[in-house]
Amino acid sequence: MSNYYDLPEEIHVTAEGGLRIITLNRPDDLNASTTEMLFSYPKLFRALAEDSEARVAILTGAGRAFSAGGDMTHFVKTLDDADFARAVQENARRTIHGFIDVPIPLIAAVNGPAVGWGATLATLCDIVLMSETSFMAEPHINIGLVVGDGISVSWPLYTSLLRAKELIFTGDRITPQQAVEFGLANRVVAPDKLMAEARALAEKLLKQPAQALRETKKLMNLYLHRSAAQMLDATLGRQLAATMSEEHIAIAANFIAQQKRHQSSQT
Repeated sequence: MSNYYDLPEEIHVTAEGGLRIITLNRPDDLNASTTEMLFSYPKLFRALAEDSEARVAILTGAGRAFSAGGDMTHFVKTLDDADFARAVQENARRTIHGFIDVPIPLIAAVNGPAVGWGATLATLCDIVLMSETSFMAEPHINIGLVVGDGISVSWPLYTSLLRAKELIFTGDRITPQQAVEFGLANRVVAPDKLMAEARALAEKLLKQPAQALRETKKLMNLYLHRSAAQMLDATLGRQLAATMSEEHIAIAANFIAQQKRHQSSQT
């Protein structure tokens, strides 16, 4: 059933008993999140929390990507409209807290690139399975922006602070094997077996006592809550300042010009 929670078509939710499968559904655009999608994530997480029949959820991407981050149109609008940029930051706050508060286990089936916001979506899930053909990257700093909000909350918890700094400062690609080694993923799976593995894990969790599983997840996520309480306000404030900085605007303008030239050469 499409639009299970009355969400945009690009966030495709289906129900199978107590299992919810959430598919980021913009395959032609590598599942980059549009403005509408970004402002719908709090509703998604709230719906999952209020769904009394939901026991476990799998998050994945349609096509060859998990998520390439934010959509270019959304990206450009944050440069042109300061009020919109502030609204984006406030939505990010609601999204991260809503993500952490989802009481049921979330399994990320990372089928392809998970970049920027895509890496946040993957690593704020409770269990992360990565296809052999996938990778992660946190490239915000490469375009003059501050580290992604969810990544600032989670990555220093999952890996060492030294390791997190290197990955965030460089924006380098992280292979599936490295992600497991660094503590950002649980295991690597063959591409054709990824969803089967995620479903098998979901079935195992569906057999666990539901209340005990929910309460245990709440306890485990206290670590993320404490990190968010310490990091999120500072991160979002610095992100907003960076969005409006001359450094970022110059880098972004050059990137947009390159994209337009590339599009013109293809027409």
